[in-house]
Amino acid sequence: MYYSLGDLVWLFLIGLTAWYFWAGMAAKDRVRRIVKSHCADTGVQLLDDTVMLARTRLKRDRSGQVRLQRQYEFEFTSTGERRYGGIAVLHGQRVSQIQLSPFHMS
Repeated sequence: MYYSLGDLVWLFLIGLTAWYFWAGMAAKDRVRRIVKSHCADTGVQLLDDTVMLARTRLKRDRSGQVRLQRQYEFEFTSTGERRYGGIAVLHGQRVSQIQLSPFHMS
């Protein structure tokens, strides 16, 4: 069986799309676990046990290699009454930043 160049391009694009979604799901789960642990260490609670992808871009790391950077948003509470926002940045396979909005402790 012979494939044309067009068929190979389509197969490559389908494979690349499948990889992107699979890697994205794994990255989201990794960030969720790290954020949940960070919230527990800080004394706040991650709400809805979820993070949401807000931004994806290519950015160079410290060694100069281009890596995928994903920014996630999440909500947490310190008192159970009010929601606060936070962000987590995954650069390649490493969480490079977790930032919580200013919040009131009871």
